Amino acid sequence: VSTCFPVAMARAASFDYRLEERVGEAVGREARAHGANVCLAPCLNLLRHPGWGRAQETYGENSEHIGEMGAAFVRGLQRHVMGCAKHFACNSIEESRFKLDVRVQPEVLDRVYLPHFKRVVDEGVAGVMAAYNSLNGEWCGQNRRLLTSILKERWGFDGFVVSDWVFGIRNGVEAVNAGLDLEMPARLFIDDRVAEAVARGLVPPARVDDAALRLVRQQLRFATVGDGEYGTEVIRCDEHRALAREAATKG
Repeated sequence: VSTCFPVAMARAASFDYRLEERVGEAVGREARAHGANVCLAPCLNLLRHPGWGRAQETYGENSEHIGEMGAAFVRGLQRHVMGCAKHFACNSIEESRFKLDVRVQPEVLDRVYLPHFKRVVDEGVAGVMAAYNSLNGEWCGQNRRLLTSILKERWGFDGFVVSDWVFGIRNGVEAVNAGLDLEMPARLFIDDRVAEAVARGLVPPARVDDAALRLVRQQLRFATVGDGEYGTEVIRCDEHRALAREAATKG
């Protein structure tokens, strides 16, 4: 059992970025004490639909505020473990997320739905998780414009891109070529079919090398992160419980 902090939406109501950094650090320390080396947070999607099942997990409906809260959380978290910003991009509804195609004009995407992700990328987040939904006609986990053209080339992101859990992609070859580096939690599509596609020249070996390098680079980067104080006594300790109460009160 770990410390139960208030949800991100509640913490965001404090408008206290330093407080969110402290929460991120506490979460990272407890994750490390549990033996983890990555935390699948922060969630950065802009809240726009009342039926979204993860409304409580994001920071609100203002891009700048989401970005600053997310950056603060990453600063604290990554003193101990890797962070993974999600869900890239335009994940905003729950029940139809496996079939929804979100249509967004490029200028609206750039000005409204992506700046908070760029803010966290600039902060040095280790990973980015692709969204389940489709964006402008292509699944996010197989969307070259989103994962390669914008994230890796335009923004210079040097971390890894991971799929959402189970059916985050539909075609392993297309996903790898689009810029996805890791399928989780199991090899459902990025399997022997991708190896065969490499052999047939349908996937450039350089793309496979790049995916592997991105994963190894972050593991090496975080191999020496932390202060060594990761005994189980830090889990749900008095200090962290007091911090959770402070975050709840200020929110």
